[in-house]
Order: sequence, then C-alpha cells, then structure tokens
Amino acid sequence: MNSLKNRLKDFKLSGICNSLEERLSLAKQKSMGYLEFLELLVEDEYNTRKDNSYKKRFSQSKLSSYKTIEDFDFAFQPSIDKRLINDCSTCSFISEKRNIVFIGKPGTGKTHLAIAISIKALMKGFKVLFSSCSELLYTLNRKTAFGEGYK
Repeated sequence: MNSLKNRLKDFKLSGICNSLEERLSLAKQKSMGYLEFLELLVEDEYNTRKDNSYKKRFSQSKLSSYKTIEDFDFAFQPSIDKRLINDCSTCSFISEKRNIVFIGKPGTGKTHLAIAISIKALMKGFKVLFSSCSELLYTLNRKTAFGEGYK
C-alpha cells in the first residue's frame, strides 16, 4: 500500500492518495466493480484539484474577507437593485468583457457586494484581484511614472 501511495504522490494524485483506503473499504463493503471504484477515485482527485485551485485563487485575489450576497442586508440599503446585484453574481459580465464599479458613500455596502461577487467569480473558476480605488490609482500612477507599462 505504501508503494502505491508513494507512486500516487509522485504523480501528484493527492486526492486519490488521501481517499484510497476509505474507497477500498467502501468498494469491498459494496462489492463494487472496477469501473465504479475507479470513477470514485477520479472524482476524489477532481474534487481535490478543484478545491486546491479555488484556495489558490482566493489567496492570490487579495480579498480581505469572505462575504456572500445572501448575507447582504438589502433592507438596510433599499436603493440597491437586488435583481441587478443577482445578475452581476452570475458573472456573465466577465465573458462579456465588462467591468463593475461600485460608487457611493462610505458604509453603503460597496465592499461587501464587491467581495461577494468576487467570491462567486472564484467559485466559477475565474481569477480575481481585489483592490480599492486608491490602491488601483496608486499602482497605475507608479507604473506610469516608472514607465513599467500595465500588466
């Protein structure tokens, strides 16, 4: 078993490696066929890679916290169009190559909604880079001043 686990690690199949013993036990208990057993292992690997990819994108996104649209109090801010925010949370604006900019007074929920939509985008497999307006302007100004161009 250790030899097999070492080979799985060599091939970077940590999802299969981590679930192998549990899946073997389940396969014996339910008298699974080879194909069904293999499908479970491949599904475990897929889920592990998907989770790791999300965690990596989240850490690179520079998001300061975890917020959801479901947690946002639309009653507190009735001027915000809930349908429009829900539409934005589908992330269709990304494939349409459009941007979203939240403008308003402090304490109106701009950051909460921006983070919540960013989380939805991360869950759909997109990369996100969260930045305040002041950080963005500083970076753009610095890159212009030093002739570094934009990436």
